[in-house]
Amino acid sequence: MPRFMVKIFQVFALAIISFGLSIFSWILFSGNLDTSFHKSIASDIILNPPSIAIPQTLFGMHIKNLQRAPKILENIGCLRVFVPWLEIEEKNNQWNFSTLDNYVELAQESGLEVLFVFNDTPKWAAARPYEVSEFPEHPGAGSEPKDMQEWRDYVRTIATRYQGKIQSYQVWNEANNIKDYSGSIEKLVEMAKNAYEVLKSVDPKIQVVSPGPLVGFELKGNEKYLSLGGMDWLDNYFAQGGAKYTDVVGPHFYNNDLNPEGRLLLVNQVKTIMQKYGLQDKPLWDTESNFGNYNNPKLETEEINGYIARSHILYWASGVSRFYWYAWDLDSFDGEDSLRILEADNLNLSSTGDVYKRVGNLLVGNQLEFCKNDVNQIWICKLTNNVSDKWMVWNSKDNFSFKVPQDWEINSIVSLSGQKTQLPADRMMTVGQSPLFFE
Repeated sequence: MPRFMVKIFQVFALAIISFGLSIFSWILFSGNLDTSFHKSIASDIILNPPSIAIPQTLFGMHIKNLQRAPKILENIGCLRVFVPWLEIEEKNNQWNFSTLDNYVELAQESGLEVLFVFNDTPKWAAARPYEVSEFPEHPGAGSEPKDMQEWRDYVRTIATRYQGKIQSYQVWNEANNIKDYSGSIEKLVEMAKNAYEVLKSVDPKIQVVSPGPLVGFELKGNEKYLSLGGMDWLDNYFAQGGAKYTDVVGPHFYNNDLNPEGRLLLVNQVKTIMQKYGLQDKPLWDTESNFGNYNNPKLETEEINGYIARSHILYWASGVSRFYWYAWDLDSFDGEDSLRILEADNLNLSSTGDVYKRVGNLLVGNQLEFCKNDVNQIWICKLTNNVSDKWMVWNSKDNFSFKVPQDWEINSIVSLSGQKTQLPADRMMTVGQSPLFFE
């Protein structure tokens, strides 16, 4: 998670609020809704869910400290692993695989796919070995390597050791964050080219994921932290040749002023860039993100936990096939308002963690037929399987009265807290920011 996020969200608040007055009249539309439901309005953003069941791999996770992880990870389909190059090869050709071995072992025992993030050049290999980095004790970590052969050797060593155990590799983390990466886009394209060649030579099935710029932040007002706004960085990376070395597009969709519905605007912008460079058929993953009540501290825990359900279902509906949650465990460095899977003690599962598991159980294995909203910002997503249908309903702004359509054959209503209730005789329900499941 970028260090500056908690400090800078206020910079965007006024702009987002004014912009939001004009944009939140749109509706994300796919499929036909019963005419008894509210009249819809047009939209230029189309939600077209995949015609397959939601897989467990939609639910990805980052774990910062393995000591805080359970022996087996449940309700998670894929693991994002971040072990710095400077830790694995602190000195030239002196290797320490212990931490990465432990992550891979956990993934193997839990049946998870692994995304490994290349990052943090050791001082001995750095082009600028005395440059300040995000790690004060490790100058040069944000630099590209001075010798591409040393980079190729490192990539080959990792890919060979973990062949068949690590399925995807990302070429650098938050590449427009100047403390994560201080080099040029041209140089990172060169690194991606070399990594791509080496990885494919070891195992052609390996997926190479693009660098993960912070696409929710513009350069203006963030010059101290960013080399370029996230969307501009991604566009430039592909324009300078990075598209040729991309199997998966993997930005970070952080933006603390946008709720899950608002982040669909970012998804749409990224997909426009992908189409520009012929990448429209490539998978799109959010390789690191989180939510919090930064912009609305008055939200109750249940309401903010509703972001978990809403973000996963809307990502899937919009074509984002994996969402790597940051993180299983958080430190003070990550900001007090981030949603926590574990309590602040990093030992016990929080209410957010309970909701995360429950949302996975409610969504995985079901096919999403459509998601759409109305003029009152009531959202309906229909899920189906071989046995029954269910509907996920919420209001993205406030509590609102909703009459359940007569043709919905339902037995109960399930909240994100797990509470089950019966449908009232008048079929009227109050829906809010925490979705209800009608099943």
